Order: sequence, then C-alpha cells, then structure tokens
Amino acid sequence: MKPHWSHRIISAVILGALFGAYIHHDSVSWSQRGRDAFLASQAYRFDHYMAAPRALIVSMCVSALLILAAVAVYEALVLVLHRILGPSSSDEIAR
Repeated sequence: MKPHWSHRIISAVILGALFGAYIHHDSVSWSQRGRDAFLASQAYRFDHYMAAPRALIVSMCVSALLILAAVAVYEALVLVLHRILGPSSSDEIAR
C-alpha cells in the first residue's frame, strides 16, 4: 500500500512551512542583533570556512549525507501522514 500523492503534497507543504518559519526566525534574529553583529559573523565564517576550504570529497560526502537525511525526514513524514490519514479512496479502488 503506497502513500497517496496527496500525502506527499501535504508533507512537502509542512516541511516548506517549517523551513520558511526557520528562515524568518533567522532573519528576525539577525535583524535584532544588528548589522555589525551580522558582518562580524560573516567575517568569522569566511575566515574559518572559505579561506581554507575542505577537500572536494569531504564536501561531497557531507552534502550526500545531508540530502539523505532530508529525504529520510520527508519520507518519514509521508509515512506518518499515511498512517494518520489512512489510505485514499483510489488506494481502496485499486485493491
């Protein structure tokens, strides 16, 4: 029994809303701290991560793990919604 496309859309909307709320919170937080604090943070980030970049293979492996984690969270949310909302009417017709 596969989750219906509507469960996938709802999961994408939920994760998009959560990510949007995080971005908004981060923007508000930096706004409250001020321009100087933001620029100091960016200078620190440049000095520690951009001036001496990691090896390509390390960046690729870390990126692959992050994408794997994001897909796993998405699929877990789809499965939870499928369990909560139950099978759709088209799933029942297919049987």
